Amino acid sequence: MRSDGRWLRLLAALTMVLLIAAACGEDEPVATPPAGGGTETEAAGNAEFTLVEEGHLTVGSDIPYPPFEFNEDAGALVGFDVDLVRAIAERLGLENTDDDWLSVNFDTIFTQLQSKSRKFDIIAAAVTAYAPPGSPAEEVVNARKTRVDFTDPVYPSLQSLTVDTTANSDIKSVDDLPDGARVAVQRATTGAFYAEENLTNVELVQFPQAPPMYQALQAGQVVAVFNDLPVSLEAIEGRDQLQVVEQVETGEEYAFAVAKDNPALLQAMNEALTEIFEDGTYAEIFKKYFPDQELPPYASE
Repeated sequence: MRSDGRWLRLLAALTMVLLIAAACGEDEPVATPPAGGGTETEAAGNAEFTLVEEGHLTVGSDIPYPPFEFNEDAGALVGFDVDLVRAIAERLGLENTDDDWLSVNFDTIFTQLQSKSRKFDIIAAAVTAYAPPGSPAEEVVNARKTRVDFTDPVYPSLQSLTVDTTANSDIKSVDDLPDGARVAVQRATTGAFYAEENLTNVELVQFPQAPPMYQALQAGQVVAVFNDLPVSLEAIEGRDQLQVVEQVETGEEYAFAVAKDNPALLQAMNEALTEIFEDGTYAEIFKKYFPDQELPPYASE
């Protein structure tokens, strides 16, 4: 009888251990479903980042905006942002095709990335993400940072003044603009905000996208265009009468935007960017689109 009692007590103890183990298993954390019904992908350091489509890095952009993102004659999407995003995607083991780029109105692009039902993972649209204290863009940049996170800087921004030198050969800088002159700017850009604060004697004409501004300048509908330097240089190519007459240093930097609830993607992109800066990939892309500009100090040949 004592022997049977010991076996019963042993069986009871074993049953209790199994019940405790099962209870602990029920308390293990469960992965949170990704925003927008997307998928989770393992990143560096075993962190998981959210993707709208498994295996693809999907991008919201304001297309066309050459030389950052635009369609070449054959229809393929090209540009500085495009090449750089694809270099990042390659290092993350992700696809990034033309179909993974969605053209979005710049006025709403940050709101759309912020949404739980977002349709893209990042913003790549020549976005000003860093600005010097006290600059016209600082308030705008700070407002953007309350809604999205930014990667490390990827491009030093310069603004520019472009005029038709045949019609207005006397305009050499913003100081030469006549009172009341119509000057084109792209809506919701830091170039527009800079112009609003500094070009106070002119009439600013807002355009939703960049290309029509230069068409308006060529047609004499505006006296000048105030916009990002590389965009202006690209837009006036082949239009001999249109010239950039002044480059305006602002100390601003472009970067890519990532949703605040996706910190692992931000970390993974920054790690990829570090490699791209150090191994010469960035320098190759930069020189392809900006051959006459000096390579930023954070990049190596």
